Amino acid sequence: MSVLIICTTCADGQGQALLEAVENEALARDIAQAIRGQACMAACSQGCTAALQGAGKHSYLFGRLAPDAAGVDALLAVAAEHAEPGDGQLAWARRPERLKGGLIARLPPLG
Repeated sequence: MSVLIICTTCADGQGQALLEAVENEALARDIAQAIRGQACMAACSQGCTAALQGAGKHSYLFGRLAPDAAGVDALLAVAAEHAEPGDGQLAWARRPERLKGGLIARLPPLG
């Protein structure tokens, strides 16, 4: 399982708008992705941020996101890839274009 976490306090309300847009699009597409909001993920200078976490998987923190259709599509695509069986490592070449330049951190799985 993988969780997509979106900062709700980023960029003067844009983070909350991103969370709502991702949740709405996931519902519209009938995607069973765990999505939740989190107040302040301490990457304020990076604009809207989102993280991916999962047990036994690499964790990712992405920044410079926008609550537009391309940003929403990119997050849902990468979340689906992260949720696949394995260690959650996201190959750069397979990442949506919008997420290739916004990686803030990749953390290895615990244990």
